[in-house]
Amino acid sequence: MSTQLDAALLGQASTALAEDVSLATPVAAARIVGRGAVSAALNTYQQALTDPKATLWLKGDGVEGVVYSASPDGRLTEIVALARYNAAGLIATIDVYGRPWPFMAVLRETIAKKDPTLADPSLGTGPYTPGGPTPEWVEHPAVPPLAPDVILYSPILSEEPTGKAVVGPVLKAAAQSFTDLKVRAVLDVQDQSAFAVVIDEYVDGHVQQLVEIFTLSPEDEVAEIRIFTRPWLVTAHFRKRMYALLKDILGPEFWAGPDPQGPLPTQ
Repeated sequence: MSTQLDAALLGQASTALAEDVSLATPVAAARIVGRGAVSAALNTYQQALTDPKATLWLKGDGVEGVVYSASPDGRLTEIVALARYNAAGLIATIDVYGRPWPFMAVLRETIAKKDPTLADPSLGTGPYTPGGPTPEWVEHPAVPPLAPDVILYSPILSEEPTGKAVVGPVLKAAAQSFTDLKVRAVLDVQDQSAFAVVIDEYVDGHVQQLVEIFTLSPEDEVAEIRIFTRPWLVTAHFRKRMYALLKDILGPEFWAGPDPQGPLPTQ
């Protein structure tokens, strides 16, 4: 994959960005517009994550992406950044998703110290809908059955459910916690038997955006599911719904961070 794309997504190659490039971050609901502002925001994320490492490269029809892993303050945090290009070959849009929610909350606090405007998660006055170009919806690909020892890297849980007997109910609860799922894109994962699906869905009237990465076993079963979301406040709604359905299945070690039964954060 392109080292220029990697550099641009880390805020280190502003010339790869279109002048009117826009950025959606994992925390803030509103898009950031303009080459200078977007490059600065990406660089702030790079600094807050403390030397993120590219672990996966994604490619689809007109879109490329990179998954980054970092451990600021010892907390494993992952983000995925997706880039689309204009006719001149410059990056026109960047959409960044993160996981897991409680660790993203800590990252948000770090970012607020560097640039408070990047840490404002306000959804505005009405139900949240994402900005940016109007998507061309595509079909969801078929998902193979779960492997017996499948691992779920959840967007909301602080530990990883493992095994079909546990992951299956978690996925069932997730399906009960959103409505109106639509697919923006399907991407291949470079050098792996895996694929990614970019999704919009509704949670409590707000759009939650996700990237789901399915890694397959040699038996063509799903061995890993890795899910990233944005924006942070909508995922708070999703987490609360999931807790109500899973509190008798998953112990407290899965719910680190703010009390999932408490009031939803407003800022």
